Amino acid sequence: MLFNSFEFLIFLPVVYGIFRQLRNQRSRLILFFLASCYFYSFLIPAYLLILFLLIAVDFWAGIRIEDSADSDRKRLYLGFSVAANLGILGFFKYTNFLIGNLSALASFLHWNLPVRALEIILPIGLSFHTFQSLSYVFEVYQGRFKAERSLLHYAVYVLYFPQLVAGPIERPQNILPQLHQRTEFEPEVMKSGLKLILQGLFKKAVLADTLALLANRVFERPGDFGFLGTVAAILAFTFQIYGDFSGYSDIARGVSRLFGIELMVNFNKPYLADSVSDFWRRWHISLSTWFRDYVYIPLGGNRRGKLRTQANLMTVFLLSGLWHGANWTFIVWGALHGTYLLIENLVFSRFGYPSWPRGVRRLQVFLFAALAWVFFRAPSVAQACDTLTGIFRSPTLGLQSIPHFELTESALAILLLLLLERLDERKGFWERIRELPLPARRVVYATLILAFLITAQFGGTQFIYFQF
Repeated sequence: MLFNSFEFLIFLPVVYGIFRQLRNQRSRLILFFLASCYFYSFLIPAYLLILFLLIAVDFWAGIRIEDSADSDRKRLYLGFSVAANLGILGFFKYTNFLIGNLSALASFLHWNLPVRALEIILPIGLSFHTFQSLSYVFEVYQGRFKAERSLLHYAVYVLYFPQLVAGPIERPQNILPQLHQRTEFEPEVMKSGLKLILQGLFKKAVLADTLALLANRVFERPGDFGFLGTVAAILAFTFQIYGDFSGYSDIARGVSRLFGIELMVNFNKPYLADSVSDFWRRWHISLSTWFRDYVYIPLGGNRRGKLRTQANLMTVFLLSGLWHGANWTFIVWGALHGTYLLIENLVFSRFGYPSWPRGVRRLQVFLFAALAWVFFRAPSVAQACDTLTGIFRSPTLGLQSIPHFELTESALAILLLLLLERLDERKGFWERIRELPLPARRVVYATLILAFLITAQFGGTQFIYFQF
């Protein structure tokens, strides 16, 4: 079920209305469980069985890890949980990728390898809830969190529908204690939740989906466009993916806030970052911190010398790319970000990089990120390279095939998003509006609603990160 769909417009008020009538926390948890099952099974109900299996395995493993005095047994239970989670993720997400690459290698070597791709449909959000489940067993194993003894509470932690399919990837320390506490209705909290939902819908339906029109047109036929069309499409997708994913995160936080549960902030103005490392402290924060805590630090972090540190960073970015999708484009995307960070650490640092003008550093990071997004968006590495070569073609090639309104609307969407980010850098957007006199606030609200109704794309298009 999509947040921007008619079905969700019916689903959310019904669930919230029932929630408000329930006084017992256990009854509320049962509602969350049933609502989440319905929400997730809207596409393929059978895939709920995968979630139920992982919930049972990780719930059992968490208790066994905590109750075991022997460290070898703890590692055994941890290994079983990790194998179950990564095994299911690997089968559904990477089996056909492996088969395709083996077939390509066999063809190159003139071997006869009669293996065909399997008919597998990737369960929505599998990468997200797999990593959330793993964060639970890792935290229990490290002794940073007590094993949950209520299967209902743990099941809701994994299934919680606002962030089930596209994050943020929550740690048990944040969600599970909130599930044990009964929240009271607070009008101001409800208002702030609704504002977050509207903000997220605005980013998605007005900004991201408008930018998608231009981005899709060029990326689907990259050879038909020259410098101006290619640059316009790269910029459009750069802001489209931010509006799309941060919009989803805003909606998820807003929906969850209605139920009295606070989700973590997943984005913090990433395109205002002044270094690559700063970018990854601002972009998809729940994933970057996951890799930091469970991959980078266990590999040794920065404790084993400069060379090992850079190797650890590159490993993290390659794995992050592979996490995003079973395609070489994502691996290249991850490798590019790892390379950017190595250049920043080993080359730019020799020339006093931190003392460079902030505007120069921000522009450099933005350009790095925008070029890497080409590989993220393109269906193949060859097509990504074809898109990039468009930068060197005739400036006006293909421009006549792009409607003027698409270029105008895309430019306005980018400018509006930049303006909102800039205004929000020191003080929240809604906080600024609250400081206005009542008549001025009404004019602003009316203008925003009118702009939303006029420019929003109401096609119910899927969020980009649903496929991960």
